Amino acid sequence: MKIAFVTEMGFSGKIASDHTNMRTEFAWMHALDATHTNIYEYASIKDCDHVFVIFPKGQLNLNAVGAKIANSPNPHSELLNSNWLEVLKKNNKQIHYIQEGPAWMFTELEVHDQFNFYNMLTDVDTIYAHNEYDTRFYKGLVPGQKVQTIPTLMIEKLLSSIETKTENKVIIGGNFARWYGGFQSYVVADEFKAPIWAQESHAKRGGEGYVPNLQHLPRLSWIDWMKELSTFKYAVHLMPTIAAGTFSLNCAYFGIPCIGNKHVDTQRLCHPDLCVDVEDVDSARKLAQRLSNDYDFYTDCVIKAKRNYKKHYDIQVWKDLINLK
Repeated sequence: MKIAFVTEMGFSGKIASDHTNMRTEFAWMHALDATHTNIYEYASIKDCDHVFVIFPKGQLNLNAVGAKIANSPNPHSELLNSNWLEVLKKNNKQIHYIQEGPAWMFTELEVHDQFNFYNMLTDVDTIYAHNEYDTRFYKGLVPGQKVQTIPTLMIEKLLSSIETKTENKVIIGGNFARWYGGFQSYVVADEFKAPIWAQESHAKRGGEGYVPNLQHLPRLSWIDWMKELSTFKYAVHLMPTIAAGTFSLNCAYFGIPCIGNKHVDTQRLCHPDLCVDVEDVDSARKLAQRLSNDYDFYTDCVIKAKRNYKKHYDIQVWKDLINLK
């Protein structure tokens, strides 16, 4: 079976199992044994059984080889107004769209581009969504279209060498931007009375460096991030933006109890006793207090996280769910 994976990234080829920056889309590519091609080179993709497309959501790769569209003043609009999907459908058997970011992300485009994006959703063979919550959105938006989840995935080859040494500290899942809900997470994390950490990212807000009892990990490759994460005892991620849920899944692999958004599948399935409405900060605080003070509850959450990770997110479970034909 010949499979292509199409994104805004500027490289071509496959992803090896020992890739050190095995973030979610790379894990999907590896699991599918797919060949990646930049989206602006869509005309070169031919004779594939399946083509998976992640449409650009933010800063586009303006250095893609031969990417005439990418160098236009408005590449999102240029791409949506081009015949890229028609060409892919003509040259290949099935074309699938994979959600990138929150399901509503396309509504930040200009209105005519929102309709062009919608037309794309109606014309692909399958819409793959991050969460059950998102599948309901797409099924209502595009009635009759085939919609299914594509779970977040980790390739574990490099993880087996990590020696976990848990320390009494807590990590929050994002910076102090509205997208990540870092402020609320910090307030809840403070209940643990332990050092609080966040990861440095493009979303870091001015002044975060002056927040009491908050330190930042530098920007890291995926494998180095996982090594650092393995040392934490607790996690809080009150992110209001419903997306792929990689943070909750990463925590589950190491058995780190994570308090988080009940609508994110990785949180709901791996940390069932620690799910909240992200606006319900009071309940999140109480869960943090219970994790701190109730050893049996903490231990049970650790065991459930590890067990549920294997039950729901093992690579073979993932392949059986996708089940391409």
